[in-house]
Amino acid sequence: MKPSKFNILIPLKDKEEFIIYNTFTDSRVIVDNRIKEMIEKLPSSESSFSEVEKSYLKELLDLGIVLMDNVDEDLELEYWFQRFKFDSSVLDITVLTTYACNLSCTYCYENGINITSSMRDDICKWTILWIIKRLDTVRPRTVRLLFFGGEPLLNIKPLKFISEELYYACVRRGIGLEIRLITNGVLLTVDIVEYLKQFGLKGIKVTIDGNRETHNSKRPYKDGSGTFDTIIDNLSQIKGMVPITIGGNFDDQSKYSIPELLDRLKEYGFTNKEIEVIRFKPILTSFGNGCIENKVCTFSSVDPQDFLWLKDEIEKRGFATSGEIALGPCEAIKEFNYVIDPLGKVYKCAGFVGREEFIIADILEERSFTYRNTQFMTADLWHKCRGCPYIPICCGGCRVNSQALWGNILNSACEAEYLNKVILELIQHDPTDS
Repeated sequence: MKPSKFNILIPLKDKEEFIIYNTFTDSRVIVDNRIKEMIEKLPSSESSFSEVEKSYLKELLDLGIVLMDNVDEDLELEYWFQRFKFDSSVLDITVLTTYACNLSCTYCYENGINITSSMRDDICKWTILWIIKRLDTVRPRTVRLLFFGGEPLLNIKPLKFISEELYYACVRRGIGLEIRLITNGVLLTVDIVEYLKQFGLKGIKVTIDGNRETHNSKRPYKDGSGTFDTIIDNLSQIKGMVPITIGGNFDDQSKYSIPELLDRLKEYGFTNKEIEVIRFKPILTSFGNGCIENKVCTFSSVDPQDFLWLKDEIEKRGFATSGEIALGPCEAIKEFNYVIDPLGKVYKCAGFVGREEFIIADILEERSFTYRNTQFMTADLWHKCRGCPYIPICCGGCRVNSQALWGNILNSACEAEYLNKVILELIQHDPTDS
């Protein structure tokens, strides 16, 4: 037997015990110093272990923390990645109904994209035909349809048309449909939610960047007036109708206003029954701006204590937050993941929309730019990260971040620094949290 190369050893505070966390299997086990040393002695002859130690090894083998000598973890990892890349059980479609937006966010990731086009009726019809064709070629068990923008509710006609048409197309083929909506929240109404629910709406994500003052300074209307109260009122109107995700973005100044937002949500009667999850992430630079000094381009550029503090603030108020450590694999490397913009251009990731050099297909012209898709699908950046125990949960990082850092999607956006700092605290906080 031999230890896995993806084991992370984490000392428990104030105890002579350790957590072994395997990043490939997501197994976590608490061991004492004796078992730790036993693992470190591997590979050793099985006859050198007592019967009790052999029973421990059997349990560790089941968890993937130790392996048989003939197991090649590099091949196991390669197989896992290839299955992820070409999994056809789920077809992921993101549709931007418009590039237009009614807010003037200070950090807009679409900064530099001078397009305000909305999806026309003819493009909408061609888009649904393109998607339905993929139903018949991919034959997924589930379609996950996400509406995004710009602000998707500024152009609601294609949103309704695509939802309804795709719903009936999926029903006829025995395919499940899950619809989600990402919106800034200012146009969100009960009528919209009720309409989409009949076709499979499973959740709505709204971005709120802190308390009233902070949010209004970061995400105002075009005329500079605040949006916070409108969003909170709209969320109150749809409370309980559909699971809500609160997303938020922070920097070194705005993060301190987040606890006040959480308190405000509680005052409005929101609990973890109405709000499915709350997640905050640092404001990352868009690759249109490039990654320059004083810009945050990866999670490793952020103080990990920010994540841990915010996680604690969310949980102590009774809300749920993401306990996931993994940052990958990047959705852009999935063969059956598509982002369709209002002009009928197709991309691998919403972070690349509006950038002509990243178009992989054109629905109207019935053209495919196969070589661009091939770049994403064959990058296999984990090959450049051999020897790193974080490969299964970083996978070479985000392709958008890579473009921001290096001007090239084929270079890694390493997050080992972030994981080194955060993983210790997160797993010590709750060894069983996954």
